[in-house]
Amino acid sequence: MEINLAELKNGLKEELDLEIEEKIESLSCFGDHIPLIDPVVFRGKIYNVNGELYMDGFVESTGEFNCYRCLNKFHQKIMGEVHEKLMEEDASEDEMDDYFVIKNDKINISEIMENALTLALPMKIVCHEDCKGLCPVCGKNLNEEPCACEKDDIDPRLAKLRDLLQ
Repeated sequence: MEINLAELKNGLKEELDLEIEEKIESLSCFGDHIPLIDPVVFRGKIYNVNGELYMDGFVESTGEFNCYRCLNKFHQKIMGEVHEKLMEEDASEDEMDDYFVIKNDKINISEIMENALTLALPMKIVCHEDCKGLCPVCGKNLNEEPCACEKDDIDPRLAKLRDLLQ
C-alpha cells in the first residue's frame, strides 16, 4: 500500500496520522513462512522535521506458529514498533541502504510493516514458557503425558567416568 507524502514534503501539513489495515499473507523469517491470521494493522504518524520525513508507530497482527519444542500449532499476537527515517530517491546509495525510499512522493508502507513484524519475532517461538517439548527417546509430547522412557542424561563422551563411580 502506498501513502502519498506530497503535502508533507511541500509543507502543507506537518504531520500525517495513519491507521492502516492491510492483509499480508505471510512473513518470511529464518527460512520459515509464518502465515498471518489477522490483517496487519499500523497505527502511527509520518511527520516533517526541518525537511526530513520520519515515521513512528506500532504494527500488529496474529501469526500461526509451530512450537519449537513440542511442534504443536498455535496462534500468537505479534506487535512491533516502527521508527524510521524516510529518504528521497535521489539520496546517496549509502543512505538508501539504511532507510526506506520515497519514490514519486509516495512510500510503500507494506514493506515497513513486514519488516517491523519480522523484527518483533523472537528467535525461538514456543507455545508457552513451560512447554516441556518432545521426549528425545520416544517422541511423545511431554505436555500431554509423561513417558516411561529411561532417561540417561550422561554425555556419551563421559560414560567411562560414570563407570568409574560404580
